Amino acid sequence: MDSMAWWTRRQALAVGIAFLSLAASTRATACIGDTDGDGAVGAVDMTMVLAAWGTAPAPNDSCDVSGDGVVDAADLALVLSQWGSCVEIPEWAQLLEARPDPAVVTDADLRASIEASGLAWRVRDSASGVEMLLVPASGFRMGAPLNDPLAFNDEYPQHHVAITRAFYLGRYETMQSEYEGVMGYNPSYFVASSMHGAADRPVESVTATEVNAFLAESGLRLPTEAEWELACRAGTSTPTHAAPGQPDTEIAWYDPNSGQETHPVGQLAANPLGFHDMLGNVWERVADWYSGGYYAASPMYDPTGPASGTFQVIRGGSWYVSASNLRSSFRGAIWPFWSLSDTGFRVARNP
Repeated sequence: MDSMAWWTRRQALAVGIAFLSLAASTRATACIGDTDGDGAVGAVDMTMVLAAWGTAPAPNDSCDVSGDGVVDAADLALVLSQWGSCVEIPEWAQLLEARPDPAVVTDADLRASIEASGLAWRVRDSASGVEMLLVPASGFRMGAPLNDPLAFNDEYPQHHVAITRAFYLGRYETMQSEYEGVMGYNPSYFVASSMHGAADRPVESVTATEVNAFLAESGLRLPTEAEWELACRAGTSTPTHAAPGQPDTEIAWYDPNSGQETHPVGQLAANPLGFHDMLGNVWERVADWYSGGYYAASPMYDPTGPASGTFQVIRGGSWYVSASNLRSSFRGAIWPFWSLSDTGFRVARNP
């Protein structure tokens, strides 16, 4: 019997739920929409908002749930979105949706893990404007299975990894408009004004130094390689996160369909956690240094890669690659000082 057979998908998700439940039980919960301060969102809160409708309340008035200076439909919508429960909203974020949308997070187990965290599902980073989704703590098999004919040696051995804390990840690859909004310039190659949707294309042609400058200005970070693969797989164990029978061209821009250029983010189908372009469009720099043999010695819990190295790991493939690179377990490597028109990044942040 395979020594890893016990680590089923459901067991891995159960581990994530346990981690998240423990974290939620030890964390103070902020209740957006709890206008009366009783720790729950319900009829009294809605009544208070309706009674104050149309007013311009004093700063910090609880009925101005959205904080925009007036009590109106936006405040009522926030109350209704959290009816019956409270979620924690990070202090650096603006709430977009408290609970996972079943039309976006299509896996019921993943939705349960997100709910168990006590954290808001969809938020916007206030400093950068980046939209972010919650990735629940979970265990998974990292790397390629032995029966993957396209796998390379550095994808072996497949091994158990547990990410013990939920984290937020950019719903899309970092866009040119977001990078320019923080840094004041756009280094991308595919940025000509004649290109459709250039502002919504992923930023590329950035060195590690330029990425780090963006992170320092915004307070964001890169995901680790393990966090990235957990989010990319989104509960799947197949070479890509495509649904059964779904062609790769519906989830990724790569050599067969890219036209040899980047495309505005979010045009193709998302994975089961709601992330777009995890595969294809541009390679994504992650936080780890590259080592071809690291998997043999990688710790099970929250691995962060080698302490040092020459190359930086990149993940996900790009508009330039073939199907052999377009897999959840494929590992690329790049010199930190290189800036390539098919390489960008996606950001993460702790709650």
